[in-house]
Amino acid sequence: MRPNLLIKLFLLAGLFGLFGVGLVIIDGLVGDRERYRDEVIADVARSTAGQQTLFGPVLVVPYLEPVAATPLGAHVSVPVRQKSAVIVLPESLFISSNVKVEARHRGIHKAQVFRAANRLTVVFQVPANLGISDDRGVTGGGPARLSFGVSDSRGMHRPPVVDWDGAHLDVEPGSGQPWIAQGFSAEVGDLLSPSPRRIRVDIDLELIGTNQLSFVPAGASTRVEMQSDWPDPSFVGQFLPDTRSVDQKGFRAGWELSRFATDVAGETERLRLQENNGDPNRRPEGALTSFGVRFMEQVDVYQQADRAVKYGMLFVLLTFVAFFVFEVLKRMDFHPIQYLLAGSGVAVFFLLLLSLSEHVPFVVAYLVAAAACIALLMFYASSVFGSIARGISFGLMLAVLYALLFVILESKDYALLLGTLLLFGVLAAVMVLTRHIDWYKVGEKPPTT
Repeated sequence: MRPNLLIKLFLLAGLFGLFGVGLVIIDGLVGDRERYRDEVIADVARSTAGQQTLFGPVLVVPYLEPVAATPLGAHVSVPVRQKSAVIVLPESLFISSNVKVEARHRGIHKAQVFRAANRLTVVFQVPANLGISDDRGVTGGGPARLSFGVSDSRGMHRPPVVDWDGAHLDVEPGSGQPWIAQGFSAEVGDLLSPSPRRIRVDIDLELIGTNQLSFVPAGASTRVEMQSDWPDPSFVGQFLPDTRSVDQKGFRAGWELSRFATDVAGETERLRLQENNGDPNRRPEGALTSFGVRFMEQVDVYQQADRAVKYGMLFVLLTFVAFFVFEVLKRMDFHPIQYLLAGSGVAVFFLLLLSLSEHVPFVVAYLVAAAACIALLMFYASSVFGSIARGISFGLMLAVLYALLFVILESKDYALLLGTLLLFGVLAAVMVLTRHIDWYKVGEKPPTT
């Protein structure tokens, strides 16, 4: 083997490392564009309303309980009563949500803003004496309050309509509870009674938000039915829907849960007890079990582009291998600059893919970028190999590689298997094609007669 061939191999290794640096830079650019997209979504949320989680309604019933006697003089004492409250969660909670989604654009990016018309039917079972033993001697502590929490109250453009056992309630901004960050509330009178009460509450709430709508299953039994014109839902949270149907016109989904499947009662009590110790801006959705829907495109072009760039070094390597095997088999002499240009043609594909996918669907961007790079490399290879037929064969090989890469990108669960099989197939092809080569004589000029 000629010494200058060894030098070429070292140069090719250096070029390969250089392309690795370039692909790392492209991968960083993908991350930058993704962060810019996220900033655009956050900006839309700041100007409208953010992700929304509905919590409640719950009844907060205050009471007074004697705890001690304070001495007032030598023989006189004053009884002391401590004020506490009982949180009554719904016995049954049914939510019907009809969601309309529209895109809000900021430059080339967009955020999905939804308008949800929610109808809540709630039944409370208030136990006799609030479930407190008569021996404790509790008395009424003032009017109870119906409280409802949302993540971002800016989304309540219209006042909610609340009916309490058929009577209209006047609602007030704010949940009235420090442990529920935002929402609305209403006074409902004294609910401390020696006999149990069954109360029905109907709430109409229109809510605007960005990207995600979730619900806290506050009822002993909770049922949520949602329908929307969004054709690409992503179900999130601790529970997937029990029923769902999705088509191009939208989706329908239904959840049905019991308190046996959740710990909302315990979570609510812990949240209330920590109200003075934690973050005053704490939101209920950060501490409570929830489920819902994310209204975002399932195909994230930046995640797809990032996964494609991860295979960039493999494509550059396969291009170098194809050039080198052809050089060895045909006893030709390619200059390292030719390897550099061919590798650049492969690397620029990923930059084209990223830039095009921001404007057109990912599949279209992939086809256009792949076709452009294959045509360029096929034209260049025809000249380097000295034959149009050989250039076309090289272009077909690239077309197969790009097709395999697309299959790998679409097959997340089998990406490792398909990538390994691709490497194995290339290695097998190289071994078969070069099995008769005497590597000690590679690079030597043929004898002249």
